[in-house]
Amino acid sequence: MDASKLIRSVLNPLVDGRVYPLKVPEAAAETVKGKPYIIYTPITSIDVTTNEGHTGHERVPIQIDVYAPTYGEADDTMKLALKKISDEIEGAAFGGRGPFPDPNLYRQTTDIRIWGTIF
Repeated sequence: MDASKLIRSVLNPLVDGRVYPLKVPEAAAETVKGKPYIIYTPITSIDVTTNEGHTGHERVPIQIDVYAPTYGEADDTMKLALKKISDEIEGAAFGGRGPFPDPNLYRQTTDIRIWGTIF
C-alpha cells in the first residue's frame, strides 16, 4: 500500500480523522481547533531496485507531528500513535520522539520509516 494511505488508515481512528499530509488544510481549521490532530510529512523515499529494475517498493521516512491543546494530550496521542504503528505496520522503525515548543499548541514529533508500494 502507498505509505501515505497506510499512515492515514492507521492513525485516523486515534484522532477522529484529523490526520493530514504536510499541513492542516484551510477548510479543516475549525475541525482541529481545541482537539488533537496529526500532521505527517514524507521526507523522501528509498526505492528498491534489482538487476531487473524497479520493484515498486520503497522505504519511506516520515515525520509524524502530534498537536494538541495540552502537553498531556500531545504526549498521550503520540504514545498511542507509536503503539498503533508498531502493532499494524510490519517492519516499522522508529527514531526518537520529543516535545517541541509551538506558539499556541503543544507538539510531539517523531521520525519513522515504513515500507510502501508505488505501483
